[in-house]
Amino acid sequence: MSILGPELVGALEMKYGPLWWPEDMYPEGLSSDPFKRIIITVLSQNTSEANCIRAYKGLATEFEITPEALARADREELKEAIRSGGLYNVKSKRIRQLSRVVLEEFDGDFKHVLSLPKEEAKKKLVELPGIGNKTADVVLTDTYSYREVIPIDTHYNRLAKRLGLVRQKANYKEIQKAMIDFIPKDKRDRVAGLLWLLAKHTCKPQNPRCRECLISQLCAYEEKTGSARK
Repeated sequence: MSILGPELVGALEMKYGPLWWPEDMYPEGLSSDPFKRIIITVLSQNTSEANCIRAYKGLATEFEITPEALARADREELKEAIRSGGLYNVKSKRIRQLSRVVLEEFDGDFKHVLSLPKEEAKKKLVELPGIGNKTADVVLTDTYSYREVIPIDTHYNRLAKRLGLVRQKANYKEIQKAMIDFIPKDKRDRVAGLLWLLAKHTCKPQNPRCRECLISQLCAYEEKTGSARK
């Protein structure tokens, strides 16, 4: 049973709800087109959200976001289109490789993969070039939502370990299960995002703001380090 009770959930909503990312900042069609979703998650790797969206819009300006168009895209033009997202050499290579695999193995249509049972769909996703657990789970949230799938990034990894939900050497699946168990299922879609915002803005990697943290009473890290932290 979750130890994140309704009072804390309400407090999280009040504090971090206003920081929720506006839906209109994202390009249209991402949730209805898994290929576009995969492309934007590749662009999101090791960069900020703003730079990721900027890179995606740059890509969409120059190319149609389809396996056919990106598989035959000129490498230099592709790199230039996504330059604002960083790591454009690596990401341009991944995008072309991924597009070719989707064409060759799935006949250019990846939608039917997400109609498979969750574990089968994830297996197909992580077989794609440059797609790991987190990227696959981001794509799966469009079908299964955060009630069943929480993509574990550096923020969730840090939060779960500081809270003491998992051991320090816990793997991806262990952290994911712990986060899913920690959040009440009926509120998981929203609260998963609120906890991510807490990790980003309060439970920072360096100099975490423990005195401001709404769930510090549940936190093993706060108990260990004391209230000297700001």
